[in-house]
Amino acid sequence: MQANEELSAVLRGGLHGRFQSAFHLLENALEVLDDNIAHSVTPAKYDDLHPLLQQVGEQLLLLRRLGEHAADAAIAPVLQDVCVPQPMDLLEQLREIGALFQEIAVQQKLDALVELCPEEGLQSLFTMGDPTLLNGLLANLFSNSLAAGRSVHVTLRCAPGDFCYQDDGPGLPQDARDLLLGRGWSGRLLEQGGLGLPLIRAYALAMGWELRVEDAPGMKVHFTLPPCVVDLDEIVMESCAARGERETRRRYFLRELRPVLPAGGEED
Repeated sequence: MQANEELSAVLRGGLHGRFQSAFHLLENALEVLDDNIAHSVTPAKYDDLHPLLQQVGEQLLLLRRLGEHAADAAIAPVLQDVCVPQPMDLLEQLREIGALFQEIAVQQKLDALVELCPEEGLQSLFTMGDPTLLNGLLANLFSNSLAAGRSVHVTLRCAPGDFCYQDDGPGLPQDARDLLLGRGWSGRLLEQGGLGLPLIRAYALAMGWELRVEDAPGMKVHFTLPPCVVDLDEIVMESCAARGERETRRRYFLRELRPVLPAGGEED
């Protein structure tokens, strides 16, 4: 679990950091250039040059987004090579994650509700997976739900062999569905951002989870869970260890959700 977390941080965080630093410098330089031109040429000449500077700024923004997409894409093949799914009780993991997300929603004054709905009588849901990758998968799903609207109701449904994430938002456009299912990028998403959809797919496939998007109101994504193939005692031990990492998990969600939290939302 720790190795996967460090690998994701190096790949995604490191590349994102490089892109952000480079584009931040370029954008600052463009702003200084714009200001200097405004003070050194006639107003009429500046009116001629300003549209060109705006075009440069728009292209820098596009390149920043393309760089972020490239950073996300770098994760998928590596995760599938190095991830070794371990036994876990998914239902227990989801209880904690749902509680943490609800805690963050209250702290950040979000009109958001997460409801865990296991199949009647289901007390545990043993499968193969990785808590760190599960964090990443759900952080990106939550981010999509929050980006679609400040008022959101998320339902986590569990049944043997199946985990379903559903919200009551506007749902995924067709090009977003295609991206989530690995069918390629549309020009619109390349320019506007993919909302972490390739990462959702990468985390799921690295754990051996197949995914499909249901044609339903809101966003409804099903994950087909592999059977658990090891001694259940090992799952109990792993679940107990995971409970000791609650604070680390909370900080992770705060960091990953920050772009879609209200302005000024910070970790307490």
